[in-house]
Amino acid sequence: MAKKKIIWSSRAKEELKEALDFYMKRNGSSDYSFKILLEVEDITHTLSKSHFIGRLTSNKITRVIPMDVYLIFYEINNETIEIVSFWDNRQDTKKSP
Repeated sequence: MAKKKIIWSSRAKEELKEALDFYMKRNGSSDYSFKILLEVEDITHTLSKSHFIGRLTSNKITRVIPMDVYLIFYEINNETIEIVSFWDNRQDTKKSP
């Protein structure tokens, strides 16, 4: 399987940033945020080579990868894989993707 470029939607970038900022403020340190970022980088690196590692969602287009208390939603396009949402399972369900 050919390696695909990973791109992030503006929504997913903002959701990741909010999660990282939350833990930096709450913990008074960037250690946990850095750990999350390393895990995301590892998963997206694997995803670029193994496109179908995520479970297909009910819309039959978007796939999801569980990551601790986070979910990474993505869609496979011709040349790229787009991360469409970085969902924190601990947040308000009224904001769901």
